[in-house]
Order: sequence, then C-alpha cells, then structure tokens
Amino acid sequence: MRRMMKKTLSLLLSAVFVLSAFTVLFGVSFADDGRLLHTEGENIVNGKGETVVLRGTNFGGWGIMEDWFTPFTDAAGEDNMYEALVSRFGVEKTHALFQTYRENWITELDYQNVAALGMNVIRLPIWYRNFQSDDNGTWYRTPDGEIDWSELDEVLRLCEKYGLYLILDLHGAPGYQNDYDHCGRSKSMSLFDDTEAGRRYRAVTLDFWTELAKHCAGNPTVAMYDLLNEPLGTNITRDKSLKQNFWDFSDELYRAIRAVDPDHIITMEAIWDPSAIASPDVYGWTNIVYQEHLYDVTNISYLHKVNEIRRANYHAPFYIGEFYPRGVSSFDYLFSVFNQRGFSWTTWTYKGAGPSADNSPWFLYGSSSIEKVDYKNDSYETLMTKWGGVLRTASGAFSKTAFADYCAEYVDGSIDYAALYTFGGVDSIGDFPTRWNLFVDKLKAVWTTILDWLRKLKTGDLL
Repeated sequence: MRRMMKKTLSLLLSAVFVLSAFTVLFGVSFADDGRLLHTEGENIVNGKGETVVLRGTNFGGWGIMEDWFTPFTDAAGEDNMYEALVSRFGVEKTHALFQTYRENWITELDYQNVAALGMNVIRLPIWYRNFQSDDNGTWYRTPDGEIDWSELDEVLRLCEKYGLYLILDLHGAPGYQNDYDHCGRSKSMSLFDDTEAGRRYRAVTLDFWTELAKHCAGNPTVAMYDLLNEPLGTNITRDKSLKQNFWDFSDELYRAIRAVDPDHIITMEAIWDPSAIASPDVYGWTNIVYQEHLYDVTNISYLHKVNEIRRANYHAPFYIGEFYPRGVSSFDYLFSVFNQRGFSWTTWTYKGAGPSADNSPWFLYGSSSIEKVDYKNDSYETLMTKWGGVLRTASGAFSKTAFADYCAEYVDGSIDYAALYTFGGVDSIGDFPTRWNLFVDKLKAVWTTILDWLRKLKTGDLL
C-alpha cells in the first residue's frame, strides 16, 4: 500500500511538473470551465452548448490613438507622433511613454464600469507598435528574451476578473490596411500592394498574428481574433485590384492562426456589406464570425443593412463591431434591431477626451478638460505628466454620459418594439430625462463631428 501511494504521488508530481513546464514554455495558465467560445451555425456558443450574445464596448484609444478623442493633436495619425518622439528620446523611452499612457487611459475601474453596465465583452483595438518597435517586426522583449506580452496579459487578467470576454482587434497593421488616420497614418495604405514592401508588410503581419495566437491559444477569456480593422476602408467594395489581394491575405492569416490555435473564433471584417469579403465556402473557413461597422444616417438604411446580412446566407454569426447613429438615425432603433436579429455588438467607444466629450453619446465616459500633449515641444517629464494619473477615469476629470445609462437598458437583449415598428419615431425604453438628455447630447455631437471633418479637410486627411 505504501509503495502504491508513493507511486501515485510520484505520478501526480510528474503531472504537475509537466503542466508547470508547459506554462513556462508557452506563457499560459488557465482553466476553460466551459467559457471558450465557438460558432454553431448562426450562433456563438460556449463549451456548455449555451448561446452567447456578446454586447459591450470598444476600449478605443488604448492601443492606437485618434486625435479627435485622445490627448494629442495630429489629423494624420499617431505614427507621426511616435516617430517624432523616437527621434527626440529614443525607442525605449518612447515605448515607456506610451506604456504610461495606456496604463492610465484604461485602469481596473474601467473594466469594473463595463461589467457594472451589464456588458460582457470588450473589443480592444491594438497597434502593432504596442508590441513591436518598427514595421520590420522587431519585438519588444523581456529581459529573458521572450516577447513582452505583459500589457496584454494584464488586460486578460482584468477581463477574467470581471467576467468579460475580450476581442483582440488589430486596428493598425504594419504597412497600414486602410487610408485612415485610425490605422496609424492617413493615406498610406501599402499592406495589400503587390510590391516588395507590401510582401514584407504582409510577412510581418502574419508573424504578428502567429505569435499573438500562439500566446492566447486555449485562453477562454479571448472571444475572437479580429484580423484587420476596416481593411481597404471605403475601397473595400470598389477597388477590384486590391479586393482579391485582401481576400487571399485574409485566408493566409486564417491559416497561420489555425496552425497554432485551432479553437478560437476568427472574425472577418466585411465592414460595410457582406459581399466585401468571401463567404465561408470560398476558402473553407470554419468557426468564423463576420463583422460589420455601421455608421449610416437613417434607420431605414440600417434596416437595409441588416436585411443584406440575412440575404447573404453565410450561415455564420454576424457581429457589429462599431456603430453610431449619424443623421436622423437613432440608438433605440439600432439596439432594438440588433437585439431582434441576435447580433453581437460593441459600441464605439468607451471613453473620450475632447470638446463636449463629457456629454457626447460617442462615449460612456468623457472629459472636456484633458490637456493635449505638444509632442514636438513638451519635455519628457511634461509628456509623462500629461499622460499620467490625470487620464484615469477616477481622476475626477471624467464623467458618465447619458448614453451609458441608455446603453445599459439594452445589454440584456431588450427590444423597444415601439421604436422598432416606427423606425425610431417612438421610443419607450428608458426614463424620459435619460432619453431627452441623449437626444440633446446627440445634437451637440453632430456639431463636434462637423468641426472635426472641417479640420481634416483643411489638413487633407479626410478622404
């Protein structure tokens, strides 16, 4: 009996050793407990077979800044600032600056706030420069030579702590996947070019996703991998020469990820309509979610969009990764039609700093008092201060918007049938003061958007 106990103990210790070695080698340590998501037909389901509809928000501005709602000014994009700071302070000090910014822009309180609203997912826009110092694929590494995923691991830890799923969105890829400032630099799309530079950018992007998927393989907190944010931008449905390159590269990314992570959902961005990207049978894709971003101006056009999705017959789930009711369209109609169709959705975006951001329905939390950095002239110490504790939601500079309270009315899947059947002409969900405040805030946001467009027209950065 004693010999059998010793043998059993020895086997248990051996198993612990193997698991520990696996953790050290691959940097992962977690239990699934049935949370890992996959697709079945048009539904997202967990390991227990339960349908899961993801409803939440984006942590926009964390990994890649847009100057209309983050504390810097350059209509052409963050890349100009990054390069200027590297030339002033060097790579390592610049990386430390941006790390300081990220650890203050989003803190644990923000995950807590998202969960308190009843949401269950965060889409995290990232930039390759969060983890690589250049577009040649030079990784930031830990002292022992491993890729430094520490910031991402902290995001995953906090998502798990507050019961949130995480969508990893490559918002800015090497070589730029669209011509907008929100990919890093406006009017610089080269990722899909049939040139030596384009091929190099694609190789670096493939390596980026391979390493990221390898790191996250098996982690049940990760909902899905969002390969490229708004690839081709407005060219996605009209530029035939680039469209095929985009399709083929999406398949390359899919297969590179599947080689190291066969289990996680991959989301393919069609952006504006389903035909912008291949249906599942073209390349034999499985366990994928299609994604659109909707910024239309009427509720009728939104109905047309969701009916396009139905007619596409892709037999796969659809997810609305970003949306905002421009013009005379309305939030009550959007939430209701998305919930009625069973779409997952994430608002753009959680937090913003800029004119009237404290009451703008673009944000759940906003501030109109945050000082912008002058990246060409501010000292290193001043930059650290401006990107320090003042950026925290808990600093007192940020306030919860009326939109946050209104949004909370729909995260449980509620449908406002009055709004749905009158195309937003009548709404009944939410108390009147909240609905009125949201209406007034939306009118203010229209003016703010117009001013931003005029500014970008003047600089030449509005397509």
